[in-house]
Amino acid sequence: AGGGVIGNAINATWESLPLDVYSPQFDKIFCYYLSYSLKEEEDGEEEDVLRLQPRTSSHDPNKFVERTLLLAFGYLRQSLGKETFHSRFCQHGLKSNERVALAIKLRADNDFYSQINHLKQRGLDLTPQNVESLEPFLPCPKDSTSGKVIVNKTGMGSSAALVTSIVGSLLRFFNAASLPIMDGGGGDHGKQDEGEGLRIAHNLSQICHCYAQGKVGSGFDVSSAVYGSHVYTRFSKEIINKLLENVELQNKTVQDGLRLTGSNSMQLYELVTDTDNKWDCTVQPIKLPQGLELLMADVCGGSESPSMARKILDWKKNNRDTGFLDGYYWRDLKRCNKKIASLLCDQYTKKTFCDGLIRDGPMIISSRTAEQWRKPMPSTWHEFDGSSWDCAMQLLDLRMAFLESRQNLKAMGNAAGVPVEPDGQTALADATMKLPGVVAAGVPGAGGYDALFVIYVKGPPTNEGMSDQVRDDIGKLWRDLSNQDNDTLVCPLSVRAAGSGGLCGSSLQW
Repeated sequence: AGGGVIGNAINATWESLPLDVYSPQFDKIFCYYLSYSLKEEEDGEEEDVLRLQPRTSSHDPNKFVERTLLLAFGYLRQSLGKETFHSRFCQHGLKSNERVALAIKLRADNDFYSQINHLKQRGLDLTPQNVESLEPFLPCPKDSTSGKVIVNKTGMGSSAALVTSIVGSLLRFFNAASLPIMDGGGGDHGKQDEGEGLRIAHNLSQICHCYAQGKVGSGFDVSSAVYGSHVYTRFSKEIINKLLENVELQNKTVQDGLRLTGSNSMQLYELVTDTDNKWDCTVQPIKLPQGLELLMADVCGGSESPSMARKILDWKKNNRDTGFLDGYYWRDLKRCNKKIASLLCDQYTKKTFCDGLIRDGPMIISSRTAEQWRKPMPSTWHEFDGSSWDCAMQLLDLRMAFLESRQNLKAMGNAAGVPVEPDGQTALADATMKLPGVVAAGVPGAGGYDALFVIYVKGPPTNEGMSDQVRDDIGKLWRDLSNQDNDTLVCPLSVRAAGSGGLCGSSLQW
């Protein structure tokens, strides 16, 4: 059948095709018509060149999906030109006159959503090994009465990952950018082109995410989804604010779906390609040295306070002279964060430290608590740079920086009336930091009740090399604490520290 778009008469200068977005983990299919103009538009054209509209009257909107699709396709049409953009669809028809449809399948890693229900259903304890044994891409549970999907996020940046994945997949499908390939494969044209592809993906994803959430946030979650682990400075809001305002205004009176004009499409293209070098964000890669590892936890307990980040920023604006050492908490916190970045990017990259940590970490350092690190290690080991004692002393620098950071965050939260590090999380982090091999533990992100991070020295391997002794011991502590307190459950996540990470293609089949 023909591809008429709901509410619009499509003539010979437009093309329309069905676009389906499958989300099996949420038991949803988003059905759209994607329509785009085939005619040449003049500079500053205020007529529509692209439309995305629902195919059914019962459509359940998702801003992060459809606003990303609108801007991603708008960029692609402008970047490739209307003829190449159109031909990319046509070449997938089995016959020259056959209409085609585009289908996108969304799949989210288990760590983005709580797996506590899945573990309980299988009669499994909440331990790292059991979490990692779960099959990938598990569906979210449903309410037994209403049948509605129950979504419990772990706060790992799922919306940013969703937006960035859609952008990256469309850039690759249309051959509009070269991106890295997972599992050691190279990109299409080498590292230099991959860097350019990531830059395009970052800029487009940031714009899409800001448009979807209705504001310019920190930008860090999107940047992390593109570049992996790094130290980030956000771009200036003014760079994209005008475009966001124009697209929002253009769609304010639209009843069904979204539209993009020629002028906004051109403005989007110029912003993403950034030929004028307006984007002033910075990305400094960072990673844990070999021998240190990360463990995250999904914590279910307490009640989340809404708009915590906004309350903190409001407090910061009005109380800049309240704090510890240097005048106010914010400056102290910035100093601590710089110390942490300096240790990981500089001090912990030195060969003597890295060699000592690899050699003595598993058997000597990981078997002792941080309090025991201060005492002499086995005879002669502490007599040279890179010895077990020397490495342990350097790890204490990282521990102290994280403790100072926690102290400032908790005090700031208390002063602002926001539970950045609630007492229950303080007790959990402190108990975890008393275990052998643990360097630091704390509340990640904007704080709150729902997550915990741990950095630790990897112990002797267990479970055929899939885990290690320190990781197992942390899991046992969390399991015991959960059994003692029915109001709080601590479930490990399977995510680990990545040496690189970020946006990349994969060989995953449909």
